[in-house]
Amino acid sequence: MPPRTRLDGIVIRQQPIAEADVIVSLVSPHEGRVDVLARGARKSTKRFAGGIALFSELSAVIEQGRGHLPTLVESSLGAAFLQMTPQYGQLALASYVAELAACASQPSHADPGLYAWLRASLALCETVNEQQLRTPRLAIEVGFLQALGVCPDLQTCGECGQDTGAGGTWQDADAGLVCTRCLRAGSETLSPALVRALVLWTLSPAEPPVDALAASAALHVAEKRVASLLGHVAPPTLRSAVALRDLQRFQV
Repeated sequence: MPPRTRLDGIVIRQQPIAEADVIVSLVSPHEGRVDVLARGARKSTKRFAGGIALFSELSAVIEQGRGHLPTLVESSLGAAFLQMTPQYGQLALASYVAELAACASQPSHADPGLYAWLRASLALCETVNEQQLRTPRLAIEVGFLQALGVCPDLQTCGECGQDTGAGGTWQDADAGLVCTRCLRAGSETLSPALVRALVLWTLSPAEPPVDALAASAALHVAEKRVASLLGHVAPPTLRSAVALRDLQRFQV
């Protein structure tokens, strides 16, 4: 009998092939990205009744046969994110999370930090209002950069090394924040609430205080710096990013 392996993972993509099969892409904390073949998944709902739905967390048994891809033998469902009639904006944001995870994950490369970010981000997507996507998206992006180790230190000033809790600005994407004592003349200032939120999001994407932050005149500064950093680790042409941009065009 071919060797079998059990792994935990979150489904980030499904690709139908042939008449009834599906290639399921998982992100696992210990195995990285894993693509498995679910034979007959589209023909019978009983084949994998434990669940292989998009955005679901599952425990899977896979079998390495002669083919290029291992075969999914069985699956049992853990958490099921965005399965109960989600809003379009929630789905767009979750799809963006999944595409970022696909860009960052690698086969046979353990990354518990990325997995923790993916799980927390999908949980956040379930709670957001599709009319207010700016701050949840920013929270997810900051957490993603932190998981990849490319987010600068946002708790201490890049000039003097003191705490940035009283606010400041983000003048250079790679250098991080500058406190109010070291501001250059004419710089747009990030409020203490926004700075605290940025620091919180480096720990884990959490539900943002939308009303307070969306009204921040300098929110666009943080968005621009984060977008600059994202450009180094993810392509700018993600399909879900286009959908989000269209949704956010009519938002505050």
